[in-house]
Amino acid sequence: MAVEDKKLAIKRQFLRYIHPLKSITNTSDQKECWIEQMKYLVKDFKILLNLSFKEFWSTVVFNKQATMGLCTFFQEAAPPHLMDQLPEDSDILKIYNEIDYFAYKLFKRLTTSSENEENYMSPHYMWGLLCNNNIITIPMLFDICSIYGQLYKKELEIIFKELFTCQRLYKENLKSSIQFTIKCLSQFQDKIELDIEYGNHRYQSNETSTNIEEANLCMIEDIINFLLDTSYSISNFLEIYPIASSFFYQEKLHLKIASFYHSIKPLIYKKVIAMNKLEKFQEKLHASRLLLVKCVRQCLNHISIQTTKKSENAVEEYLEVISELLAYNEFINDYNVVYNLIKDIKKCQQFNKEIDSTRFDYLLKSLELINKPYTELEQKELEEQQLELQSSSSNIENAKLQSLINNVKDLLPHLGDGFIQKCLEYYEMDSEKVINMVLENCLPAELTQYDLNLPLISEYEDNATGFDPSVKGNKKLKKLKAVLDDKSFRNEMRTFYENYNFTEITCAELESYYNDEYDDTYDEVEYVIPEPADENEKRRPDVVPRVLMEKKSVTELVEEESSDDEPQQPLNFQPFCENPEEVRERQARRYAAKQSNRSNRSKPQAAASSSATPSGSNVELDRQRKNENKAFRGNHNRRNAARYKQQKGMF
Repeated sequence: MAVEDKKLAIKRQFLRYIHPLKSITNTSDQKECWIEQMKYLVKDFKILLNLSFKEFWSTVVFNKQATMGLCTFFQEAAPPHLMDQLPEDSDILKIYNEIDYFAYKLFKRLTTSSENEENYMSPHYMWGLLCNNNIITIPMLFDICSIYGQLYKKELEIIFKELFTCQRLYKENLKSSIQFTIKCLSQFQDKIELDIEYGNHRYQSNETSTNIEEANLCMIEDIINFLLDTSYSISNFLEIYPIASSFFYQEKLHLKIASFYHSIKPLIYKKVIAMNKLEKFQEKLHASRLLLVKCVRQCLNHISIQTTKKSENAVEEYLEVISELLAYNEFINDYNVVYNLIKDIKKCQQFNKEIDSTRFDYLLKSLELINKPYTELEQKELEEQQLELQSSSSNIENAKLQSLINNVKDLLPHLGDGFIQKCLEYYEMDSEKVINMVLENCLPAELTQYDLNLPLISEYEDNATGFDPSVKGNKKLKKLKAVLDDKSFRNEMRTFYENYNFTEITCAELESYYNDEYDDTYDEVEYVIPEPADENEKRRPDVVPRVLMEKKSVTELVEEESSDDEPQQPLNFQPFCENPEEVRERQARRYAAKQSNRSNRSKPQAAASSSATPSGSNVELDRQRKNENKAFRGNHNRRNAARYKQQKGMF
């Protein structure tokens, strides 16, 4: 049923919304002008709301400017988490709240298909009009979630459910919007890294340091506001319409958020701490971190619901996603703190015992290793705080003690600081009483044992040494020496160890230990003691050097050497020229061997040739085949030979 009619559409110039900070700087005239314009915008909203059912839909469909004010307000409005972006002016806030109220009422009428029994249309037809004419789009829904997500949550849940049920095109638009969001996060990540790391180098040299600081402050504020607004929009959208988590998961938005979080968080905190503005932005940073972690949790709800149903494929998929998220330490640590990921994995392991336990163990061990440096850092911070408190308290005590020692030394300068400290500790830090007792020479025996010139010794040095060096005569040291010299414990232990020297053995056991007869086989053999040899005989005989010997032939020398007792090898004599007879004999043998090899090779070939031709028919057949197939392989210049024969007239 068509409810729109071009004739019923009102012809009016509708106004767009303008953010107050864009049009108002300082002057009061600009403020009054902005308020007048916004009053005109409120009037536009009221006119649209007061139109009849058919006039309203006709104007919305055929007058493209009718919803321009609503769209611009949703784009530039200040959500509840960014109300500090509005000027703190009662008049401006009053007109802004009025616009906010009528904008939501107009959105409610746009999403209402029937007002009464006479004025109605089907929800499918209404959402078709809104989708095809781009009156309500997916980006507008994200803005609505950011502005009204917490205030009108139940109403928006009904609207969103009807929207995605009646018009399937919104689901396709949602997927493309998620892809666009991922692309924006990637570009914004690159921009943040450039702005934060190289921000100071991008300004001109003539700009002062104050101008650069203001520019950096504005830049950081814009980045934090963007993070907070984006995280609120996605988180509220998934909270209002949780079924959409499957679309976000399919497009892998959770991985992009984890990567974005891992790289951006340290940079922003480093920059904010360097600017000394952590207190100003700490609340917004904390909220944006929590919401980004919550967005990933909402994306993974699609799988975690299936894991509770003990679906093995869902568990495998869940473990794979967690292993992918482990690459981003900064994110996974905060996620584990907020949602206790270790508990979830153990619970998943308990319900799914069919899956290999090593995967669960690997994830748990990885989480422990990731969380270890953060826990150590927290412990170190706590220890530092405790040390600061202890040092501050000890510094106060030391200052009080030093002042009391100075009071005593003013009157008794010959006393050492350590001796005065002992006296003050004994008399409960009463300096006057210490002075009186010293002057009256009425110090007790506990104090007289110390040296009067004792220097000031700290408690740490006292504990480290193990004895008090201030005591006269070093009584503790003497006592320690007496303990070391005392050997009375030997007498107590002597009787115990003497029992090990006595063992009860019977005569039979004693005989069995060695029962062997005497062997007299070699008693009759006389052992001759060798006489000592003469020292001159031990030396080798004198030998005349060969140079002084008479000239002898080689054969005589060889005979003399061979006549010795020890056998010696003959000389390896090689003549200058080989005997020609031996050479001729060797060549004759080689020639004969070569001829015999040739004759042996020719015999099997002949036998093969004789066996290969059993009849003339086979020879004829081979020739025919050769003649037919001779063109398929080279035959040593056949063409030139044929041409030569033809020229000579041979055929």
